Amino acid sequence: MKAPVSMWILAAKTDVPYMLRTIPHLVKACNYPFVERVLAIDTANLTGSMRVRYNPGSQEELESACKTLVDQGFIDKIVKIDYEPEQINRIYQKYFGNQQAQQMLNHTHNWKGSTIYGSLYCIEASATDYYLHFDADMLLHQDPDYNWITNAIDLMVSTPSIVTARPLCGPPHPEGKAFQPRQFVKDPKGFSAQKFFSMRAYLINRQTFSLLSPIPLIWKSPPLLSRKLPQPLQPLSAKIERRLRRTSGSIQGALASFEVMASEKLQNSSFVRADLSSTKAWTIHPRKHDPEFIQALPNLIKLIEEGEYPLAQAGHYDLQLEAWLELLKSPV
Repeated sequence: MKAPVSMWILAAKTDVPYMLRTIPHLVKACNYPFVERVLAIDTANLTGSMRVRYNPGSQEELESACKTLVDQGFIDKIVKIDYEPEQINRIYQKYFGNQQAQQMLNHTHNWKGSTIYGSLYCIEASATDYYLHFDADMLLHQDPDYNWITNAIDLMVSTPSIVTARPLCGPPHPEGKAFQPRQFVKDPKGFSAQKFFSMRAYLINRQTFSLLSPIPLIWKSPPLLSRKLPQPLQPLSAKIERRLRRTSGSIQGALASFEVMASEKLQNSSFVRADLSSTKAWTIHPRKHDPEFIQALPNLIKLIEEGEYPLAQAGHYDLQLEAWLELLKSPV
């Protein structure tokens, strides 16, 4: 009997252009009898660089797309992130501690506009201890004779130091190369141990995950006025702002990414993130969601589900779109 797992996908207006293709793909590719398949809607206004993402949809379009996924049977229910102040305080206290939570109450997203509170809210609302999260733009391959979730849970049970697990980052390279910017240690049990927490795709046991508390609060430098400007102007404005403030430290006003804060905790703990070594399941992350990507997406999903990919993508986590477009042009 398979362990009970909840699948949650967090969607915002920025996901409207592709979510009707990516979310059914993710549900089918996982091929797991989830207790619940939940689509969480972030109703907060877009901030930071999220305001200038490619063609974000409206709130009405987002809710319509979510309803379509329920009607099609891919999603069981829709949940809107609850931004009630007492709820925010309770969740922040659990994961960051009382003192840090008081400083964070007016900051539900990081300096780029990506969610922090919303992700933790979904974890807390899960119906099961095993909680699986995917960002709405992720792409996944899994061989028919394999299930990465089952493999990950077996490892988490046998290895208590694993606080989060995910499939292989990027399709396998014929020479076993992995073009990752961070160091990792290969474990003979069948995973790579890492000290960086990724929010894009992860499986956790909520009881183990809560042991990371208190996660350190990290303020992004520079925030304040700089974070209100268009993204291209932020770096230069940040330098000027730091000089005017005559400080070399962080400026309180905008939170660092949850990935950064959780990774800092991992670095100073006995816990690790486990990237499964099996080449039978792997993920790809599209960094850009421009019109060229949206147009190619149906064919990209078809190839990925079939386990096909260009050699230039092998070992790479981020989508190498040009290589895929060349593959799509090649004769069958």
